[in-house]
Amino acid sequence: MNKRITLRDIAGYCPEEAIWRMAADLGQCIKDNSQCPTSPDEVIVDGLSFLIGEKTDKRPEFMPPECVNKAPCGQPQQVWTLGALIYHASSGRTLFGGHGGAYQKTHPNVLLPSLQKSHQSLTALMQQCLQHDPSSRISISKLVDEALKGLEKCRKTTRSHYMAAQEAAATSDKRRKENWPEEMIETI
Repeated sequence: MNKRITLRDIAGYCPEEAIWRMAADLGQCIKDNSQCPTSPDEVIVDGLSFLIGEKTDKRPEFMPPECVNKAPCGQPQQVWTLGALIYHASSGRTLFGGHGGAYQKTHPNVLLPSLQKSHQSLTALMQQCLQHDPSSRISISKLVDEALKGLEKCRKTTRSHYMAAQEAAATSDKRRKENWPEEMIETI
């Protein structure tokens, strides 16, 4: 029996590019189907894609403040949950000490969490998702657009770092060969 890998399994170990991909994939699911995972156990990691798996019980730490009192949940609430999942994927922790939206409901002016300093754009997107007021949250269309832009920027950065590393290695190899006695170059 193959165990499916879920977001819970990889939370805290996700590279930035994977989190952008998750935001784009799940955002598109919300946009197309009005379907959103309610916990990391429902987010299936399938190669380079993130899919929504079988529904599980709603986890309070991933529930937006307005849904704590059983208010109907639509796209703004799904956006909040996606913000909580972004935080969980990046940090391996749950929001507000595991209290999620219930804590934010009783502390509406609480400071929103930040991610690593290198993830400033991702932090900005996550914080737009986690706004206390549903009408202040980023729209699902804009979220998907921002996630795709972030993913592309991350890929370009990765490619430029890779190219720079290859160039540095080639230069280093050339210098090493220039400094070796001629009879040693053939053995290098």
